[in-house]
Amino acid sequence: KGKGGARHKSPHPAPVLITHWGLSGPLVLKLSAWAARDLAASKYRGTLALDLCCDVRQEDLEEELLLMKRFSGKKRVGACPPQSLATHLPKRLWHYVLARQQQPAAAEKSAAGAQMVDALYGECKDAALRRLACSLKRLEVPVSGKGPFKEEFVTAGGVDLREVDLATMESKAVRGLYFAGEILNVDGVTGGFNFQNAWTSGYLSGRDVAARTAAAAAAAAAVAAAPVALLPLPVEQGGAE
Repeated sequence: KGKGGARHKSPHPAPVLITHWGLSGPLVLKLSAWAARDLAASKYRGTLALDLCCDVRQEDLEEELLLMKRFSGKKRVGACPPQSLATHLPKRLWHYVLARQQQPAAAEKSAAGAQMVDALYGECKDAALRRLACSLKRLEVPVSGKGPFKEEFVTAGGVDLREVDLATMESKAVRGLYFAGEILNVDGVTGGFNFQNAWTSGYLSGRDVAARTAAAAAAAAAVAAAPVALLPLPVEQGGAE
């Protein structure tokens, strides 16, 4: 969600790459394409909500956490993620989500309390475990900017396709002016589509330029090779003296 209020949602799950400088990967690249104009309008400020376990319903996750409290109350939360997450949720990410939670019930026993990552399941209130399930299904992270210039895959905007003959990529307004690649208002999602746009539009425009150049050269050659008919000069007829 951008600061302007616009919301965009990925229509299907996609991988996220967590780097030392921020988030990347197919999901982020696709969302940045779908929301390009809204992101630019908000100066790349907003909130990104991540579903860290898209194959598990929030209700089932809540139930699993409550069962951990009931039957594994002496286990530490940070050491034992739910079984449905243990195979694909990295330990450091699990600890990060836990660190963002409110203090568990054990915090009432001391002024400082304990972070949820160090707490026992049996010490956690049911409401805290439900909030944890909600965070796993909707982890909100701030969007505070974009990557450095020239690291983009493609930029949005450009020449309106309605102003271009798509068979030749020639401008409809200016004869002999061609457009190809990123100057056109075409930006596809990651997966090679932008390369294909560049290759195809470049091929079409180049083919038409080559055909037009060849036709012009042939016409010039034909003119040069055409025989020139010389007309006889008029003969002056002098009068007798």
